[in-house]
Amino acid sequence: MIFLLPLALLCELAALITRSQPLSVASGVLLTVFFIGRWHSLMPYPRRLGIITLALLTYWLLGTEPDWSQGAQLLASAAYYAAFVGALGLMHCLIQRLPQLGELHRLLLAGPRHSLYPGYLLSAFAIGSILSFGMLNLLCGSLERHLQQGSLDEALRREGRRAVMVSALRGFALVPLLAPTSVAVAILTRELPGLSWNQLLPFGLLAALILLVAGWPAENRRLQHLLDPSRPSQQTGAPGNQRFRGLLIGCLAGIALIGLLASTTPLSATQAAMLLVPLGVAGVMLWRDVPVRRIYTEFSDTLAGMRNEVFIFACSAVLAGLVADLLPVGHLAVHLDATPLALFILGALGALSIIVLALLGVAPIISLNLGAAFLAQLAGQGVPVLQPALALLIGFSLAMLLSPYGPSALLLARHAQLSPWRIAFDWNGRFVLMVIGPLLLIPLLA
Repeated sequence: MIFLLPLALLCELAALITRSQPLSVASGVLLTVFFIGRWHSLMPYPRRLGIITLALLTYWLLGTEPDWSQGAQLLASAAYYAAFVGALGLMHCLIQRLPQLGELHRLLLAGPRHSLYPGYLLSAFAIGSILSFGMLNLLCGSLERHLQQGSLDEALRREGRRAVMVSALRGFALVPLLAPTSVAVAILTRELPGLSWNQLLPFGLLAALILLVAGWPAENRRLQHLLDPSRPSQQTGAPGNQRFRGLLIGCLAGIALIGLLASTTPLSATQAAMLLVPLGVAGVMLWRDVPVRRIYTEFSDTLAGMRNEVFIFACSAVLAGLVADLLPVGHLAVHLDATPLALFILGALGALSIIVLALLGVAPIISLNLGAAFLAQLAGQGVPVLQPALALLIGFSLAMLLSPYGPSALLLARHAQLSPWRIAFDWNGRFVLMVIGPLLLIPLLA
């Protein structure tokens, strides 16, 4: 049944190009058939989410009078978000074909001592905007190999390991603020058609600058512990430095190309990324003489390996649509004063809700989907939503740092052999408390 996943992705990409909802609905049906057949292969968390979604769907079917258009919209939404994570996840097919990634830490540590943290942060952002969670696996896995080759004592290794993981996680938290490939941007721009990545980007840049400056002094000192005196080439520059710069420039050029396609076609930046990434990956593999059949096999295997993430994204879209339909908030717009202060309070409450729910075990993507559905109904009543949407984006970014149940914290905890609670609170708690005030004020500028 694995063949259903690439077929569902192809249907959704075709739907984006042709603006055909039936193709998108067909994609949703294919996903439904696949996950019914592969239910027992899912991890516990997505299975629990699926049961909750199924229960709410049953209540919706029995307690209301749903029509075909509503059901089709739910299927189309599930297909869209599943295709988003699946299309961008195909970048994993290129990881083993990029030798620069094996020298990641040596090349990053070859930079000036005072700018190690910005180097790690921006590299994690650039690579994470394309590889998503694969970036965290890459940085953590290559770090252990790098440390095994040096002569650092255990105390220095421990501090350096913490600094790398913190920098990687904070760099990953920049993706929602800056990259059109972010799921947060995908959710907000799809649910709020009047909103675009270009509108969010200037404020995201300001938020990213705050995160950079706030973490620079402490983490840069810790990263300097990784400078091994027995490896002078690490500080004077390495021959592969130019190749690694080329890799980062390539990632950023890809983001620029996505923005260009979005500005010259009816596609949004997210939709442009969904089309360009699979095409780019397939093009590179063909250029390297990989047979077409092998490309199809690798694509299918990669999508199958991401079935838990695909299922969570699809389920969260259906869940948000059901909640929005069962709990209409349009009447709230009548009583909402659309002044900057009122919208600021609404956005701040939304951002804090995403963070609090993340601490309680609710994945930020689910909270963001529900918040976006709420804003969509307000937008339909003429309420300007740029300010609260920006606040939700900031809350989503901070929730990635503070959620002990999120995939980022769990992944880092496994590599560091520590509790995910320590990753979230001990490593990032004070940092988030320091930046949350300035970040929540940014929406006032909108």
